Amino acid sequence: MVDTKEALLKYLSSQKVMALATFGNHVESCTVYFSVDKDLNFFFISNPETEHCKNIAINPKVAASIADDGQDVLDKKIGVQIKGIAEELSSIETVLAALTFWNKANFISDEPISVEQMKKKVMSSRAYKIKPTEIKFFNEALFSPGGYDILVP
Repeated sequence: MVDTKEALLKYLSSQKVMALATFGNHVESCTVYFSVDKDLNFFFISNPETEHCKNIAINPKVAASIADDGQDVLDKKIGVQIKGIAEELSSIETVLAALTFWNKANFISDEPISVEQMKKKVMSSRAYKIKPTEIKFFNEALFSPGGYDILVP
C-alpha cells in the first residue's frame, strides 16, 4: 500500500516553486519559492507590501498549486493543489526555524536569508506559513489515470 504522505513529501522536496492565489480587496496570484515541513506546513518569503501579502492580511484563506513544468502533455501527471490558511510569522523562534528550513530547502548557502537581515531592514521580506486545510495530490503513477488522493493534515 502506498504511503500517500511519504510520496507527497518526496515529490514536494523535488519542487521549489508554488503558484499562490489570494483574495483581499481583489484577486491576486503570484509565484513564490517554498519549503515544506514534515507536518505539511508550507513556508515562503515575501515582501508584506506585495498585493498577495496585503490580501493575506485581510483574508488569510489561500489556494496554491505545485506542478513540475517539465511534464510532457502525454506523461503521467503529478502535482499538488492546496487550500489553507496563511499567516505572517512573528515570533523570532518561529521565523528562525522557518528561515533555516527555507534556506536549506532552496539550497541557499552563500548568503542565506536571516532574521538579522529582517531586523536591520536589510531586506523587507518576511516569512509566511500556510497551514493546509486540504491537499489534493495528483499522481497518476500511484493512483491510476486521473487519480489523486486528498490529505487533510
